[in-house]
Amino acid sequence: MNGAVIALAIAGLVGFFAGAYLAATGNRTTGIALMSMGLIFQVLCLRQLKLAKKKDIDDAG
Repeated sequence: MNGAVIALAIAGLVGFFAGAYLAATGNRTTGIALMSMGLIFQVLCLRQLKLAKKKDIDDAG
């Protein structure tokens, strides 16, 4: 796992939680936008992890 994967995971969590807080406290549009960006970062992180796992399995043989 490299730094980019960790950065995507942290950005996803911070973005989603900040968006949830903003959506709950009144700025709904910005909150929803941040939540969706957080989810996109999480999907990108999971994609990178899946590619890294597949590459490691193929290289071990």
